[in-house]
Amino acid sequence: MQLGDSMITQEKLAQAVQLMQENNIDTWLILTREGTDPSSPLLISVRSVHLAAVFIRSNGEHVVLTSASDYGSYKDTGLFSEVRQYEASVDEAFLELYNELDIQKMALNISESDHLCDGLTAGLYQWLSEVIGEETLTDVEVSSEPMLKQIRSKKSPEEMKLIKQAVHLTDEVYAAVFKQVKAGMTEIEMGQLFVKEMKARGVSNGLGNAFDPPMVCAVSHGLSHRKPSDYVVKPGDIVIFDFSLKYKNYVSDIARTIYFLKPDEEEAPKDVERAFQTAVKAIHTTIEQMKPGMKGHEVDSIGRKVIEEAGYPTIKHSVGHQVGRDTHDGGTILGPVKTPRRPEVEGVLQVGEVYAIEPTVIQDDGLPCILVEENVVLTEEGAEILSQSQKELVLIPS
Repeated sequence: MQLGDSMITQEKLAQAVQLMQENNIDTWLILTREGTDPSSPLLISVRSVHLAAVFIRSNGEHVVLTSASDYGSYKDTGLFSEVRQYEASVDEAFLELYNELDIQKMALNISESDHLCDGLTAGLYQWLSEVIGEETLTDVEVSSEPMLKQIRSKKSPEEMKLIKQAVHLTDEVYAAVFKQVKAGMTEIEMGQLFVKEMKARGVSNGLGNAFDPPMVCAVSHGLSHRKPSDYVVKPGDIVIFDFSLKYKNYVSDIARTIYFLKPDEEEAPKDVERAFQTAVKAIHTTIEQMKPGMKGHEVDSIGRKVIEEAGYPTIKHSVGHQVGRDTHDGGTILGPVKTPRRPEVEGVLQVGEVYAIEPTVIQDDGLPCILVEENVVLTEEGAEILSQSQKELVLIPS
């Protein structure tokens, strides 16, 4: 089964070759079966049914060893100099090919902290050790994590086209939904408006099942990452939406907050408006100050400081995360330093990375809570906003 876009896969393999050459790694081995390795859609565009061994080579002469049933899928990609088929014994065929390639340094998809870089299963690692020998494997293996993080994080031109379209469609859906919501609807009914608008545009949810609704939370009913409930929204309610849209395997992640006016109101109460403006200030201060070369926790501290200095509780989550093929796309996280230390918040921001920025006002006891989330791409000059920024609280009349 073909996954992803062939042009994107070519761009990603070119990135891989360059990084392998820079790191003196001659081979990158991906062992996968039944879609076990999350790097497969990005790097090879094929979901193997049976065991496949993909040898990415620093000289550009990529080779794959695959079953008869998967042979055609790999051949059709045009990515490989050789597609070799095994029949009776995969062990013998693999060892023969491994020896032919004269491998000196081999990257494997192993990570202690990033699930998107940890695609080699324990069983396949054990199999590899048994086939080529434990001592040989110890001599040649290195983790692909530093390379894979860069490949996943630094978006190619074709990837950026798809992400920008996902963001554009998300803005469209929000605009359409906000024309339809009204007091008296349940959270579930509001969530189904998003589903209707997704189907009308031929897109799906980027988080969960294809036509799951987004997060819809009336603050008075409890704020958390939960499914929409049968709570009936009333005038005076703050409602938060957190929505990821998938377009051709790439996603957005944008959140919005709206307020339902009471019959005698023309604007939101002052405490609601103050909380909203604080969240917006934290977002845009973060966006204005984030630059390539900063560490993730340094960016987190910018938005966190704005929230805290306004007298609100500190943020319970990270100020931001990467967006791409997944809503939470791994790599550098814009989060605080904690114990034990997380390597992701020590990551360095790079040009071409896409982030969701979401410093949030969260309070208990029914006090106003605000979540606004914008998507940005990092350029040489700083962060460029991709989404249509929410700078004013959306007011829904009675």
